Amino acid sequence: MKRIALITLLVLPLLHAQEAAPIDLDARRQSVVDLKAHIAAREERLKEIAADIRSLDDRNEKRIDSIVNTLTNLKDSESSKTRINALKGEVIAGLRKAITVYQGKRREIFERLRSDKSAAVQALTGDLEKFDARTQKRVDQILELAKSMPARADVDKYESAGIEYRNGWYSETTRISDEWKQNRRQGVATEKNLREIREALGKAIATLESRKASTAGLLKDRNLTAAERAIQEQELGRIDAMLDSRRQELVTLALPSTTGSSTVDQSASQTTSSASNPAAKDNADEMKDLLDDSRKDIAADFWTILRQYGQAAAERDKIISLKMNLEAREKWLAEHATGEKKTATEIK
Repeated sequence: MKRIALITLLVLPLLHAQEAAPIDLDARRQSVVDLKAHIAAREERLKEIAADIRSLDDRNEKRIDSIVNTLTNLKDSESSKTRINALKGEVIAGLRKAITVYQGKRREIFERLRSDKSAAVQALTGDLEKFDARTQKRVDQILELAKSMPARADVDKYESAGIEYRNGWYSETTRISDEWKQNRRQGVATEKNLREIREALGKAIATLESRKASTAGLLKDRNLTAAERAIQEQELGRIDAMLDSRRQELVTLALPSTTGSSTVDQSASQTTSSASNPAAKDNADEMKDLLDDSRKDIAADFWTILRQYGQAAAERDKIISLKMNLEAREKWLAEHATGEKKTATEIK
């Protein structure tokens, strides 16, 4: 009992001291000023990161556009065989990998948008639309390269190898033409690339149809809040738009190609192919070296952009949290400052 009484005697003065401690409103006001300065600093940092992303992204897009445009206007010659077609296939593979990464980031963003009630809905929706737009651009570039690949053309298989005179008779000998061989090589390479693209589009359509059915099912839930329903309805609209695009692209690839086969004769190639610059073997090899170097630069910048996007998203979240804190502090001050004024009036 004595021990309990002693503890009580020691604690009571502390409790009374805490109860009697006055609220330092000046310190609270200063904390609001400091917090506003903190927010301003983070917003400035976010602007810097966003500027860095835009600059790096613009540079990377110019590189990719340049590669796609250059290859689209090139085709193989008999000396390069299928080297240019192979380069187009490599670039298409790279563009498809980029799409896979975009889709992964998009899933992360949508899950955050769907589940995090405190998230910046407008900002995350904008991120979704940016990744969708970039995905569409990559698909367009893939189709551009695919349509520039020469299909098989109606080329005579045999050509004259000369006239022979034997036993009083003239006879013409024939051989398989180099043009036919080249046309066949390119046709096989083109068909392989187009088949892979069609398969990829088919899988994309199946995935989107599954997502559409799933989203439509979620919208039947009557327990959805108005905000959740709006998010799912917007997503359903985006899915429908993507489905329309993928289906149209699949139809486009199924249409007969107008590119024709490549030839060594420049004048002939201009009438049979949209890729009007036949590349010699040395040109094709140089193009491969250029592509390999550019691909390394693009990959390095690509991952840097994604890393910086993560930094920007984290910075944005921090700013939202700080602003919520600021709002709470300002509300507290407004309530207690009013009480302080009343007390001062009563004293008078």
